[in-house]
Amino acid sequence: MANLDLSFAITAYDRVLPLIDGEVKVDGVTLDYQGMPGAVPRVFYDQIKFNRYDVSEMSMSSYLRMRPQGFPYRMLPVFHNRTFSYTNVYIRKASGIAQDHPEDLRGKRFGIQDYQQSVGLWTRGILKLEWGIEPQEMTWYQERGEHMSHTGASQAAGLGLPKDLVLKHAETDFGSMYLADELDASIGLVMVPGSGIDRQRKDLSGHDGFTTLFSDPRAEGIRFFQKHGIYPPHHVTVVRESILKEHPWVAVSLMEGFRKAKELAIQRLQEKQPTLMVFGGQYLKEVTDVFGRDPFPYGIKANAKAFDMAQTFSLEQGLSSKKMPLDEIFPDEVLYSEEKL
Repeated sequence: MANLDLSFAITAYDRVLPLIDGEVKVDGVTLDYQGMPGAVPRVFYDQIKFNRYDVSEMSMSSYLRMRPQGFPYRMLPVFHNRTFSYTNVYIRKASGIAQDHPEDLRGKRFGIQDYQQSVGLWTRGILKLEWGIEPQEMTWYQERGEHMSHTGASQAAGLGLPKDLVLKHAETDFGSMYLADELDASIGLVMVPGSGIDRQRKDLSGHDGFTTLFSDPRAEGIRFFQKHGIYPPHHVTVVRESILKEHPWVAVSLMEGFRKAKELAIQRLQEKQPTLMVFGGQYLKEVTDVFGRDPFPYGIKANAKAFDMAQTFSLEQGLSSKKMPLDEIFPDEVLYSEEKL
């Protein structure tokens, strides 16, 4: 029987490369790698609005928001782009926000690329969880367009935002707004190049008028992980639901492929660190001491606590209307495969 051909869009993460270049084969499936046209934000926009790819990386926040509305994809418990995004908040020094005092964000003007994105979901959720700060206590500025954004695409599908939320669309880039004293804080300071839907941003890296909200972002992220046991996953993997209905076995085949690819990446990193990472061996030991051998666990049970926290944040922030049962999210065969665990 011929393999099933599936279009595949995902960032070329080290733990996924063996799947992309064909070193690891997926049983019964040929993955037609599309790259990431327009980088992460454009692929997610195309998935929300056009359901363009069979298998793809996808925003956790957008998935939780769209799935109850019939978004025609199931989620594989293969999570990407984990990060402590709230530790990447930058502040304007003259804004009255003191470093290491997140509570000072109340009443301030906060910039975010896209209100709906997972960076925002986790940042707002953790600010509330740890310091009691509600999103409605800030004025939000979205840098992406009103229509060509994840938030805009979801609103076009009939999804709104809380009525008491103050969300404005920036008329220029955040770098320019900072320099005009029109912004007090934002997630990140430098724009990653290659995005298909983002504005070019005035580069403020190295400008002495700005600094990170936390004086030691790394230590703060480790503190959160040790307290909650969660390394926040921002992106998920989705598979077109119609394919799974016709070929239920595809879900397990893909899971096995992702796991094999990641194991190869871990083995190679342990054997030889990238030569550009000075003191790479020592750094790898420090990461292992905190997160264990595999900071990117796959599977439903391995990520149950993190996934429940993401659903809680989405509900609290009015992005989704309910917490969905796992059997409405994950493929049946993946659920069955975890029964033995």
